[in-house]
Amino acid sequence: MTRRTFVKNVSAGIAAGTVRGAPGVARAVDKSGKGLFEIKRVADGVYVAAAAPVYKVNSNAAIIANEDGLLVVDTHSKPSAARALVQEIGEMTAKPVRYVVNTHFHFDHWQGNEVYPAAYPNVEVITTEITREALLRKGVARIRDQIRTVPGEIAKLKAELAAAPTAGRRAELQANLQQAEAYLEELKGLTPALPTMAFERAMRLIKRDREIELLYLGRAHTDGDLFVFMPQEKVVVTGDAVIGWTPFMGDGYPEDWVRTLQKLEQLDFTHMIMGHGDVAGKEWLRFFRGYIAELIEAVRREAAGGASLDEIKQRVPNQLAAKYEQRFSTYGDYRPWRRLVLTNIERVYATAL
Repeated sequence: MTRRTFVKNVSAGIAAGTVRGAPGVARAVDKSGKGLFEIKRVADGVYVAAAAPVYKVNSNAAIIANEDGLLVVDTHSKPSAARALVQEIGEMTAKPVRYVVNTHFHFDHWQGNEVYPAAYPNVEVITTEITREALLRKGVARIRDQIRTVPGEIAKLKAELAAAPTAGRRAELQANLQQAEAYLEELKGLTPALPTMAFERAMRLIKRDREIELLYLGRAHTDGDLFVFMPQEKVVVTGDAVIGWTPFMGDGYPEDWVRTLQKLEQLDFTHMIMGHGDVAGKEWLRFFRGYIAELIEAVRREAAGGASLDEIKQRVPNQLAAKYEQRFSTYGDYRPWRRLVLTNIERVYATAL
């Protein structure tokens, strides 16, 4: 299927609320031509814009077609990425984006918000009450923090580039440096667009052709994680409460996370559009939840035996590696398990003992 044929078919499908047949793929590109997303059909009128695992990470987005417009879940780490997706959406359909949903307050899921009101003046940006407060208290402050810290990151990349031993490593570092420099310039020009609507526990968007449930099931990756559930299509959008590799737990609540994912599993769905990684099903949800539960158990067991945090960080990765390291390393060197499990152990040690 050519890209022109795919866009034509998707445009017709969105207009009708459905696309049938095998999933197609389209690619949005930045100025350099590097692919940012692959847009894939998940269900009738439901698509994932799967983000490429690049140095300056973007979140996945979900695109949901309704009779009178679109709902987009998450807006990536920067306006340029959001603009690339908006451009792609404009080629797919003339329908406007009526709703944007932020699943949580982390930078790579909301810093592109400002693009949508500029492109669609009547758009509403929705999240949980908890996440809206987190965006006000933490999200905006972290933009300022990044403006202060990214120059140091750039300096480190330049030093590594100067000492790079191979042409391949130099090319990788040069690409990372370009992304970091461009990202800093975007940070300096951000005009954060905060959510215009918020809810506490649940919100339903009901159209003649679709019902969309926005749900808060409890603390997990953050204290305000939002899930988007489409009961007819049996699709759920998870944000970073479930991802395709080792989770970041720096703002997480490991014990609550396990309970929240147990509630999520009770929903009747077959496909998860995750915050990062490929579309998955309940088997991956159980595996992902199992990692968090077994991590908590292992840390508690070692601590009860008198082990220090440093000793726990030495022992627990080896205890869990056989079951979890390979499957969490599907994306190669991207977000390596051996490094992130150590920060996960620190978070469990701080919150669950």
